[in-house]
Amino acid sequence: MPRVLNKNGLIAVLDIGTSKTVCLIARPSGDDGFEPVAAGTVQSLGVDKSEIADLKDAVSTVMHAVAAAESETGERIDTVVASASVGTLTSSLINESVDLGGQETTEADMSLLIEKAQSKIPDNAGEILHCVPIDYAVDARHEIKNPLGLTGDKLSVVMHTIATPVYPVRDMNAVLDQCRLLCSKKVASPYAAGLCCLKPEEKNQGSVIVDLGAGTTGIGFFYNGQIVFCDKIPIGANRLTKDMVKQFEMSFADAERIKTLYGSALPSSTYEKTDISYPIIGDDSRINNVAVPQSEIVRIIEKRIEELFINIRTVLESRGFYDYCTNVVLTGGGSKLHGICEKAESVLERKVRIGSPVCWPERQNILKEAQYPFCATAIGLLDYTARRLLNSSYAREATIRSNNKIIRFFHWFLDNVK
Repeated sequence: MPRVLNKNGLIAVLDIGTSKTVCLIARPSGDDGFEPVAAGTVQSLGVDKSEIADLKDAVSTVMHAVAAAESETGERIDTVVASASVGTLTSSLINESVDLGGQETTEADMSLLIEKAQSKIPDNAGEILHCVPIDYAVDARHEIKNPLGLTGDKLSVVMHTIATPVYPVRDMNAVLDQCRLLCSKKVASPYAAGLCCLKPEEKNQGSVIVDLGAGTTGIGFFYNGQIVFCDKIPIGANRLTKDMVKQFEMSFADAERIKTLYGSALPSSTYEKTDISYPIIGDDSRINNVAVPQSEIVRIIEKRIEELFINIRTVLESRGFYDYCTNVVLTGGGSKLHGICEKAESVLERKVRIGSPVCWPERQNILKEAQYPFCATAIGLLDYTARRLLNSSYAREATIRSNNKIIRFFHWFLDNVK
């Protein structure tokens, strides 16, 4: 595994999104924290539905984001922790156990348990991003954080694996290679967004993070302090814009501007009285100004947003997590849409709030508050790096000592222990 820290001792993270690419640089601080020192945000090119669509443009985007962050510090970075630039995620639970024979749990027992669990991952599972132990048990005793030294007849684990198709990850690797960046770890974006926005009690009691990106919407369900489900839906905020382009024959830029200024997820009688003017390109290529009631624009947006949250509810219900969900937290650029919380509450029938960073140090001026939604994943990556990767020294040393698959698996395991 590549080193986590840059040679200058700084942490760098990278989130390559469909709309924005964000690079944050921070300095590790005491108590598993971090001190932000720089940020670079640029409009993304060459990325579509969270995947690399044009290698050259994506390389240029990443280089500009990194250079913008570097210019604020005067330091160079060559190692990053990044969100995986993928459009789909596969979330699976693995159950495995080993016999203890009435003896204390040892490291050898743990290694055997890990090896048996590893053997259950299909060869065609794709790129494994995370293996998160969500429940250790010794006999009938569950929710054990560390079973070492405990006595019983059987040691078992429920492990959550998050995987993604291989080829999108290879495309992302090609971008990073051309940017001369090493990637020490790829992280599922809903996982990172949840680390950014969910309070400890929310992660314990059962909460869903909904990351409303431009190209896709990420879903992460947290329970008992860990992420237990992760998915992506191929509907993002850009779909709303494209619907408006098609319906009203306006440019994408005009549709995006109107959506931002006048869009809403909730209908209102007042919208019937307001007309929105915009230029339309006619068949003869001459530009003419036309106007439509704001209510028509809102109607298109409301329909798509309702469809999105119906899909989210269906996914949670089909996987058995909906009944355990107590609240929903929205983040991502799409969460800034007027009325989206109310629409989400009406469809999901759960409490809904807009997320804000819970791991971001106070009294800093690296990011403005308006940037928090589309920087949530990057902020979560900093938290992941500081609290997990920098604390998994045993795993890093083991990885350096050996290329054995079991040891690498143990590295994934430890990287995700809370």
